Amino acid sequence: MKSFKKYLTECENSDIKKGDTILVGRFKNSPAVVTGFGKDKNGQPTVKTNKKTYSLYKFRIKKLMKEAAGLLKKVADKS
Repeated sequence: MKSFKKYLTECENSDIKKGDTILVGRFKNSPAVVTGFGKDKNGQPTVKTNKKTYSLYKFRIKKLMKEAAGLLKKVADKS
């Protein structure tokens, strides 16, 4: 599995870095400071902020969905 940083560099909006301020919330008017990056249960990229974890994109990345499905299957087979 590729590293998460490699996925971020492949993505178009990879110029978000720790310490940047992004606008979040329903109307995108509430500032939040980026504290890190991660993945959700579906393998999609997320942004961790001082408020909570947000999805990096409102859409899903197809190539990440396939790998997440494979990982979920492996976990289900082990139990």
